[in-house]
Amino acid sequence: MALSTADTNKWLTLVEARLRSQSPEEVNPSSDYLLLGPISQRQRRLTEAQMSKMVKRYQEGATVYELAVEFDCHRTTVSARLKKAGVSLRLQPPTSEVIDAMVRFYESGLSPLEVGKQLGFCANTVRACLRDRQVAARHEHRS
Repeated sequence: MALSTADTNKWLTLVEARLRSQSPEEVNPSSDYLLLGPISQRQRRLTEAQMSKMVKRYQEGATVYELAVEFDCHRTTVSARLKKAGVSLRLQPPTSEVIDAMVRFYESGLSPLEVGKQLGFCANTVRACLRDRQVAARHEHRS
């Protein structure tokens, strides 16, 4: 039998109240509901409507941190839910395949700035990836 979120929350509240009302001698260590510490955060279940709103807000420019506050959950939960919904997260490091493309574009003659514009990264990120791959830097002097 599955419990809904509401049932689970009521159950946890009852267990916590029961444990607070008992003295340490009365608590049975083999009990099924022995709490070893305070419950820090209850699991948050998001409805389809909330998920749609979260995706829309993220695509409009809201950050993962802002959405975590708005939807009362952890930032990693927001990231996981957005990824599960098929959303490509911003500010992600380039993948190995993208770095391969950076190397190819750079070796074809494009500058780090031009490579970055094509792949959606800043020139500094491109330079760092090229440096990590030990690609020889070109020193072009344009006049």
